[in-house]
Amino acid sequence: MIRSIWTLVLCWLALAVAPAAAERNLRERHLRSIEPELAELIDDGARASPTLRRLVDHIEASDVIVYVVFDRSWSPDAAGHVSLLTTVPGARYLRISLDRRIAGTQRLALLGHELQHAVEIADASWVTDHESVASLYKSIGFRSDTGHADCYDSRLAIEAGHQVQRELLAVTSAGGSR
Repeated sequence: MIRSIWTLVLCWLALAVAPAAAERNLRERHLRSIEPELAELIDDGARASPTLRRLVDHIEASDVIVYVVFDRSWSPDAAGHVSLLTTVPGARYLRISLDRRIAGTQRLALLGHELQHAVEIADASWVTDHESVASLYKSIGFRSDTGHADCYDSRLAIEAGHQVQRELLAVTSAGGSR
């Protein structure tokens, strides 16, 4: 009887603590998504692509908090973008938006591209507002041809996206030939 009561108490404690622990883990991660599909994409991609893993680790070690969401871009030529949301003492909050219509390895390549932009911002501690983001990309990147004056890209982000795609295709090819 006492053993049954203790079992019930332990089960109740586990159920009470598990959601709090999961929420705390989400709050402690620097790369976040409340969309299960994207959270799984990030985890699976980091396991399959060393480049994606490196980008995730870099963000986790930085002062930026990055929320990844599905959202259609305001530009028909851009499948994703990163934006600075706000800055508070000790943290800068970014949002990566990915177009839901992009799927498969292209979605992970796009994520790698946008994570590289987040790393570029993370490495520039002086970037704390929209004007400084534009200034950063005027110095390290180039104006993209999306038709919007404030859209920039970088060669490193383009290469990161291509590298992630190559790594994922190599994993897929290796898995398919077994």
